[in-house]
Amino acid sequence: MDFGRLLRWVLLCCTALSASGVYYLTGDQLRQSCVERGLSSDGSVRALRRRLAEYLKVAKMDGKGDQDAPQASVPTDLSHNTAQVISPGLGEGSHDGGGPSPVPVLVELLRQVAPLSSEKPQEILRLFLRLGEINDLELVDDKQFITRILPLVSGSVLKFLGECLREGSDGASCKTRLLDEYFPYFVRERLIRDLVVFNFHAARQPMRTYIEQVFQAAEFLQYAATEQQLVDRVLMNFHPEILAKAAFLDRPRSQKELFRIVGLLEEKISAAKERPQVERTPKGACNST
Repeated sequence: MDFGRLLRWVLLCCTALSASGVYYLTGDQLRQSCVERGLSSDGSVRALRRRLAEYLKVAKMDGKGDQDAPQASVPTDLSHNTAQVISPGLGEGSHDGGGPSPVPVLVELLRQVAPLSSEKPQEILRLFLRLGEINDLELVDDKQFITRILPLVSGSVLKFLGECLREGSDGASCKTRLLDEYFPYFVRERLIRDLVVFNFHAARQPMRTYIEQVFQAAEFLQYAATEQQLVDRVLMNFHPEILAKAAFLDRPRSQKELFRIVGLLEEKISAAKERPQVERTPKGACNST
């Protein structure tokens, strides 16, 4: 862990969780933080972040602060961040709204994004899916966001984003142009095949991560499928061991219901792991003196 990561770790662990600190939490940490505060832990990582951030903002306005949960919810595992650091020139800036500026949060999130390594469609897709998650937080407007991601790209992609800036394109129109420029029909069809239709769930891959990847790829590539069809596709492509455990559960009809099913499956898997330990414990061992 370098000095910068160590400093952030110390700051996060020594202070109560704030609305901006929510953006440093992983999916599992977000779900745990929601449970500790009596909030629903269902939904995507994006939905959990927004739910928890809104709760903390309301608590701050009421003068209560974050006193409902232990500080252990703050993430401590920062050692997996191997992405290159973007230019310090993107430092803290001003924000039009009142209160603390969200720009430092945006800068920190962008530091964790690996720069584009090539102009292969799949690499471009991977980068812009990650950037899309960050932009959905609406920390800055589209123009500022495009400006701040320029250090992450080079070559023709850098030129492309520069043209979007000069022409004043918003995020939606810039994405449409990106698809036309780098994802022609045959390329898009191949990626849909690999990332959605025949993207099979690996044995040890977290189910929630897998679901989010499939839905994000389908949305970005504008895959013509309904939410129900995507849910059915995910279920069909789950690992056989997961399918066996899901055999008697109700069929989900939306992504939200799918995450609820995943919660039940996680409980069943956890119980299955605990069972052998309980069975190995001699009967009456707890009553021995």
